[in-house]
Amino acid sequence: MGDTLQRRFSARASRLGVTVECVASLDAVASLAAELAAAVAPDVRRVVLAPELERAYPALRQHLEACGITPTPIDVINPAATFGPLAIGISAAALGLAETGSYAIADGIADRLVRMLAYRHIVVLDVARLVPGLDEAGAWLHDRLTGADGDPAGHYASFITGPSRTADIEMSLSVGAHGPAELRIILLDTGAMSDGGNGETNHAGEQE
Repeated sequence: MGDTLQRRFSARASRLGVTVECVASLDAVASLAAELAAAVAPDVRRVVLAPELERAYPALRQHLEACGITPTPIDVINPAATFGPLAIGISAAALGLAETGSYAIADGIADRLVRMLAYRHIVVLDVARLVPGLDEAGAWLHDRLTGADGDPAGHYASFITGPSRTADIEMSLSVGAHGPAELRIILLDTGAMSDGGNGETNHAGEQE
């Protein structure tokens, strides 16, 4: 069932212009960020970690530093100082919907800034958080907004499908006008995780 959901999710998201990769470790996530950062001039180079992602995978910062990247702190008062024109943001998804290739989030302002202001956005999605579709997502949404999942009750949630797009300007499709121009979703297989929360695994999922 898990492999089927991965294949369905990857296929749907890819049709929307999203790059989907299945990886087995946080080192692969850090390597991708380093690869994207290498294409940006040093004076405007920024790699920004969303707080919820760092709480879920504390070892990611160490992997980034091993790749020569020091994450830029988030200044919610002056976001322009954090992100600049070509920032790479890395955040976590709470849920993935195989039916639509969408991912769901419900988090705070700092995480939201990463999702909105990074030019390139890497989303880390645990394969265990993939569900078939909206029916199953409804149960997650209920638990998140009522606090039944054990965290304080949330006030909003978002379902995001593909990179930012708009055709409001002269009816011409524009990508990246209201959010990231490039979206990459990393399916991280944590099913065999046994290292106490570092996010390292030893099995990569399949991709279609």
